[in-house]
Amino acid sequence: MRKLRLTLSGQGRSSDRRFYTVLVLPHSSSRFRKLYVSRGFLACVGLVVAILVSAGLVSPHLFLALQSRSAEIEALDRENAALRQRAAEFEVALSGIAERLDGVEARSGRMASVLGVGDLPSVQAAAGGGTDMPSAAHRTRLYDPELQALESRATSLDRSMEQLDEAFRERMQRLASTPAIMPVQGWFSDGFGWRTDPVTGSRSFHRGIDIVADRGTPIRATADGVVTRATRMADYGKMIDLSHGHGYATRYGHMSEILVKPGQTVRRGDVIGRVGSTGRSTGPHVHYEVFRDGRRVNPWKYLGDRKR
Repeated sequence: MRKLRLTLSGQGRSSDRRFYTVLVLPHSSSRFRKLYVSRGFLACVGLVVAILVSAGLVSPHLFLALQSRSAEIEALDRENAALRQRAAEFEVALSGIAERLDGVEARSGRMASVLGVGDLPSVQAAAGGGTDMPSAAHRTRLYDPELQALESRATSLDRSMEQLDEAFRERMQRLASTPAIMPVQGWFSDGFGWRTDPVTGSRSFHRGIDIVADRGTPIRATADGVVTRATRMADYGKMIDLSHGHGYATRYGHMSEILVKPGQTVRRGDVIGRVGSTGRSTGPHVHYEVFRDGRRVNPWKYLGDRKR
């Protein structure tokens, strides 16, 4: 059996102090071998060993860190996918809102045409605005302008609706103030214009129309208005004048009974009196006149439900 023995020894000479001598002594022989190892080599070996040991100690931490980072990247990928999905849904929602605004703007334009309203803000905005949806490459920087454009269109529509609402209320008031129904249900005896006076037999101008009905038949206001006169006059007998606004007024004569007072507000269809034959009359009827801007006009075209 051989015995191996390693011995490190420095050389005595100063020029060889950079090396070490390794003695290899066999166990069964007196012969030995010498190996010369430099200090630089030993330093490199020591450095490599230190690096390997350090790597062995650090590698588990690096592995765990890489796993953690990989999990974070996967989570970010899922979040980005969800954000992309939400962005696509947001685009669809913006497109739907823009289409609905288009429809509302079109309807407001038609209403404005019917009501006679011009220069609506929504129509002007629609003519100069752009509502194309942003492309995928420019979503993030174009969302704000798109939202601002929709908000601007909505603001214009709001102003337009206020104008249309005001015009609609004015139109409804005008319609409510326009005589549009029969003051009493009966038969026409004399119309508006020249005729032979039934009392004198001479030719005279008849300033309204006469509607024959039974005594006591209700007489109704033909439009919304205010009672300006409720009294008795020589030719008209018991009579009522109504002011309806927007240039319209009506007169009802030959009543047997007056049921309203001056200053009273009435609505279309309210009973204001009853048929009689007071004043210059030959029988029970109501004498009905219509005024437009202070001038008498033919009541015939203001009798929406007239019957003969």
